[in-house]
Amino acid sequence: MPATMNKQQLLNQTLTLLKKKFPAPPEPDKRPVLEEVVYAICREGVPSAKADAAYARMRSEFFDWNEVRVSTIQEVANVFEGLPDAGDRAKRVVEFLQEHFERTYSFELDDLEKKGLKQAAKQLARYKDKGVSDFVVAWVTQRSLGGHAVPLDEPTLRVLRRLNVIEEGEIDDLEAVRGSIEHFIPKAKGFEFTEEMIQLADAVCVADTPHCPHCPLKADCPTGIENLSKPKAAADKPKPKSR
Repeated sequence: MPATMNKQQLLNQTLTLLKKKFPAPPEPDKRPVLEEVVYAICREGVPSAKADAAYARMRSEFFDWNEVRVSTIQEVANVFEGLPDAGDRAKRVVEFLQEHFERTYSFELDDLEKKGLKQAAKQLARYKDKGVSDFVVAWVTQRSLGGHAVPLDEPTLRVLRRLNVIEEGEIDDLEAVRGSIEHFIPKAKGFEFTEEMIQLADAVCVADTPHCPHCPLKADCPTGIENLSKPKAAADKPKPKSR
């Protein structure tokens, strides 16, 4: 990566390249806020297509949100089959619905849209020990409340670390990291960024052994450049003379 290419330039170039490889899906119709919270739990860490399928199964297999609330974790986990951490996702959904029902005796959260963004985010954050993560708060802020927020799940953070957009030690302060990314990514590109990153992470920039030769970012990604140089270095190493 050229020394003159700063993080802003790198992220702009990243989006341009990823759009050619992974066209972002169209923005979905707006959901009620409570449904968006549940969908965000489905979506965290997986591409939208997989989250859409799990969410659709949940809506078809359970009569309403109250039935989800009173079901066992295993019953809810069945709709997340094939997704990572299916049991944990199910637990988060049930705990969120239970907590919200105990607070309001309802399955609505649309009153958040009438509050200011900071107040709405603060109210959502009250559920953080009941299934709602920083990703979910940012997702709902972006998708339902019209705010400028960039949801960061672990696969997205992995890509950003490998691109050196996130530096060593920064990951300990997720809120600060998100603020930095929101500074680089304009509101109009927030949806696109979120979708492109998860598709890259799922298909190419996987956790254990990234498929760097097939990555559209390989010319600019420090991790990709390093990984792709290893086989060449081994091939160029002088062979020991035979005795």
